Amino acid sequence: MNILILSLDAGGGHFAASNALKTAFLQKDPQAKVEIVDTLKIISPILDKLAVGTYLKAIKTVPFIYGLVYDSTDKDPPTRFSKAIYEKFYFAFYKLYNIISELNPDVIIGTHPSPIDMVSQLKKRGNINVPIISIVTDFTIHPYWINEYADYIIVHHENLVYEAVKKGASEKKVIPLGIPINPSFSINYEKKQILSELNLEDNPTILIMGGSLGLGNIEDIVEMVCHICDESYQIIVVTGKNKTLKKSLEERNFGRKVVVFGFISFIDKLMAISDILITKPGGLTCAEALSRKLPMILISPIPGQEERNTFYLINNGAAAYVRNIESFDIVFNQIINNPQRLEHMKLACSFLAKPNSSNDIVEFIKGMVL
Repeated sequence: MNILILSLDAGGGHFAASNALKTAFLQKDPQAKVEIVDTLKIISPILDKLAVGTYLKAIKTVPFIYGLVYDSTDKDPPTRFSKAIYEKFYFAFYKLYNIISELNPDVIIGTHPSPIDMVSQLKKRGNINVPIISIVTDFTIHPYWINEYADYIIVHHENLVYEAVKKGASEKKVIPLGIPINPSFSINYEKKQILSELNLEDNPTILIMGGSLGLGNIEDIVEMVCHICDESYQIIVVTGKNKTLKKSLEERNFGRKVVVFGFISFIDKLMAISDILITKPGGLTCAEALSRKLPMILISPIPGQEERNTFYLINNGAAAYVRNIESFDIVFNQIINNPQRLEHMKLACSFLAKPNSSNDIVEFIKGMVL
């Protein structure tokens, strides 16, 4: 099989989903050819730097503006605005067409809505005739994910099908197989082996993450967790690509041991030995936590998709949300001292979990094209 996966490097989640699918495809068929393309960067590095750079800067400095844009476009008919943009810039898609022609894929997968719109313009004009699959990487369905030229739209859970249809998708096209996560999240690790491998303690563990970019009030949160938890708890912090935060945490004296990791490849193992996850509500991170039945306390959501992820996970009982950092310690203390609440959250995670999502998506695609 020849598989073309189109994405954008806008945060870590979209490419993490792409790589999870690539891993699953190659595990099923080592002879498969799987190509992941950073679509906008291929079409125009300048436009990529402008669009993605503006997005990343906006979510750090003026996230409320991004939220306003997200909410206003959520009220549009499916892809109306983006269609207008991509129709005007259709002339720039020849590079994408050349990639498709060279690879001759059996299927095109999009883990970001923009590439889906781009290839749909090619399909609309008869330049390509390849099945297109849109894979939603959040727990909400923005209309931009829905495209009449996409053959299927894959969502995380059965209870998201209704929203997808309400936003304009054909029900027969909506397939609830899960957000693609690395197949390693379906492995039942031996806890003692992980603890030994990573030189960690066999204690109740609080895992704190800020997403791939290490965003959020992480230092303040670590300080509050250290204040509430005695030495019988193990505290682990993952700072992602934020090297400044990692250095600051390592140099800071919290009055107790805090284990700090940067950008790592063994999140699946850390989640497997953890009891509570404190994190930003990115789609991939939360899907991974669900697969490990790991209760979440959600912090610092970006207005837009992360706010919607937060509402979804709260409404389904898998997470708690701290709106203001000043009240984090109050919420954290209530949850950590309520074993019954934690057990209910684990059950909710189990209901929403799709630990085999990537393998299930691969099997679905193989059945569709072979």
